[in-house]
Amino acid sequence: MPWRKGNRLKRLSEAEAQGRVKEIYGETKQVLGLPCVDFVFQAFGLYPRFLDLHWRALKPIVESQQFFDLAERLRADAYTRANSYFRLSDLCAGINQLKLAPDARQELTRVIDLCHYGRALLLLTMAAQYQAFESSVGQDGVPHAPASHPAFTEPPVLVDEQTAPLSTRRIFDELKRNLDLPFVPGEYRAFARWPDFLKLYWQALKSIAQSPVYEGCQHALRETAFTLTWEFPRPVQLTIPDLSEAGINDSDLTSIVRITELLVRSLSASVLNIAIATIGMETTKKAPARVAESGKEKEEAA
Repeated sequence: MPWRKGNRLKRLSEAEAQGRVKEIYGETKQVLGLPCVDFVFQAFGLYPRFLDLHWRALKPIVESQQFFDLAERLRADAYTRANSYFRLSDLCAGINQLKLAPDARQELTRVIDLCHYGRALLLLTMAAQYQAFESSVGQDGVPHAPASHPAFTEPPVLVDEQTAPLSTRRIFDELKRNLDLPFVPGEYRAFARWPDFLKLYWQALKSIAQSPVYEGCQHALRETAFTLTWEFPRPVQLTIPDLSEAGINDSDLTSIVRITELLVRSLSASVLNIAIATIGMETTKKAPARVAESGKEKEEAA
């Protein structure tokens, strides 16, 4: 059930949340170490019964050290693919030319670190949920240790898609068109606080995103996430019949499955793209073993 082009992805913001939804929003920040409620949970906030069931199933897993170890393996996979298959721009050199103030550069680096950390966590949760619609995913009876992980406390400033300057809105439109998304992911809205950096980053990413190797890497990263969820220390049991029996109607179920599919695709691109940004911000980079810059390359990502 693919996402229909032209449809907007609606959400319930943190400020609008009440009752159990507001409680879950707060728990997601605390348990995942994130400074704000991600768009993923805000999209499901419009379906309170499902959000409750989803979080009850996932919370014991994301409280385990195994979950964060799996997320690190996912980040490593994205980093390796980005570094191996693409010729990456030196964003540090570009930033030096932009003459960003030291405090602005420090804040930008913090935002990239936050996205690099958080996107992998969210991709794992959505990959698990997407598979759980069909059958249980994860292991049963596996001992797990309490999680130890970073805690980001300062939320990034997100530039509103509708009120952004014209030049930024044009980049947002290109992003949505090239990445085939009905919304602008949060990392780009955060980068838009520094419009010249957003332009620099998008120029570097755009040619990569048009390569068939990029599509192959994104698909392989998604498959990695699907595989890793089978190592969860307890099963996720949220099949469509289970959800229907819990009182979620067919129309809502159809929307929830479509949203989950869209988020898996969006997050797999985000994890890869943030790895590209992370590498680009490093001052020392090894030459890639294989290079993909445009649609002319014929290599397939492993």
